[in-house]
Amino acid sequence: MSRMTPAQERMRRLLWFLIRLTALSAPLYAVLLLDISLEPLQSSVAFSSEHLLRAAGFAVERDGLLLRVGGSEPFTFSISPDCTGWKSMLIFAALVLAALGASPAKRLAGLAIGVPLVYLANVLRIFAVVSIERSMGIDAAMLFHDWLWQAGMMAVVLALWLGWLGWERISLRARALIGRPAGARGPAQKYNQGRRRNYHAR
Repeated sequence: MSRMTPAQERMRRLLWFLIRLTALSAPLYAVLLLDISLEPLQSSVAFSSEHLLRAAGFAVERDGLLLRVGGSEPFTFSISPDCTGWKSMLIFAALVLAALGASPAKRLAGLAIGVPLVYLANVLRIFAVVSIERSMGIDAAMLFHDWLWQAGMMAVVLALWLGWLGWERISLRARALIGRPAGARGPAQKYNQGRRRNYHAR
């Protein structure tokens, strides 16, 4: 059997990554199809949003999943399942787990750091929507909520994943360098040494 070319090897790895990613995205489809309750996550996001808004000086009251921001024209909204960022968190987790070549420890570290950061980004999204509504009105807030932050959350997920991939590659290179025996020469060093020998032999 002939060996694959570098381009074929890259295509094989990409295809295997996409298969793994599709399989690991199954929980997302399960939540959607089985209508699984996300109320604990909704309550957590409502609690976090309430305290962030209050810390920023907003007069806010929470009743379960309802948040009411006071003012001359009170603004009331509910933390629905789609307001929790659960899809973004699951997609990030699937991307980390589907990546090829990463060690289990690095995957766990990526999930332990990345998922809370996606959660935080979603809470900041809610804070930004309330701030825009208070300063620019409901139309501007809904435009920001429905369009800009949809793309924004995906950008956050991709940025965190690419950052994790870069960290993983740097860690692999560092381990390779640390694990090289004392006095061992890399390919470039061996090549330069060979050139010097040839030069002296002339």
